Amino acid sequence: MKRIFKAEEYLHLARQIAGRAGGPGGPRAAHLRRATSTAYYAVFHELVGQGARRVVGNGRDDHRHTISRWYAHGNFRQTALWVEAIAKRKSAPEAVTRLLSVNGPDLALLSASFTKLQQLRHAADYDPEYEAVRVETLQHVTRAKVAIEAIRRMDESDVHAFDMFLLLSLGGERMVRNS
Repeated sequence: MKRIFKAEEYLHLARQIAGRAGGPGGPRAAHLRRATSTAYYAVFHELVGQGARRVVGNGRDDHRHTISRWYAHGNFRQTALWVEAIAKRKSAPEAVTRLLSVNGPDLALLSASFTKLQQLRHAADYDPEYEAVRVETLQHVTRAKVAIEAIRRMDESDVHAFDMFLLLSLGGERMVRNS
């Protein structure tokens, strides 16, 4: 049986890991690193789940699973960077600007949170110099929670720009080059 990733489970795990005592000094650095990574994955899997669900609707689970495998971390990152550029009135590809011309505060919040959390996850997972601090790690978990709330508000409000964000995240720059 295939289980759907649930953002709440990831957030709960991240908070739990960040709160583990590692002895007199508090949680171990490895726990804090893992908590930051898990917070990022909460957002990533929420986006993937929303994207697949919005395409398939009440359709078949195997279709939803197949579509969920088409999303990639780098494509989400690129789309988020485009949203950030548009929000700051900077350059973005014309096709992207057309599709994301109307983006509200939730899409901008999601995009900024996604790129920051992805950067933090890379540092936590791969950088030996990364300094894991409990207070900051808990802020990462909160950032992920706020981003997930923004995703769900856009889903409930049926925000067109969110659909375009998810669509662009399927193919990223390759889709834009072909438009």
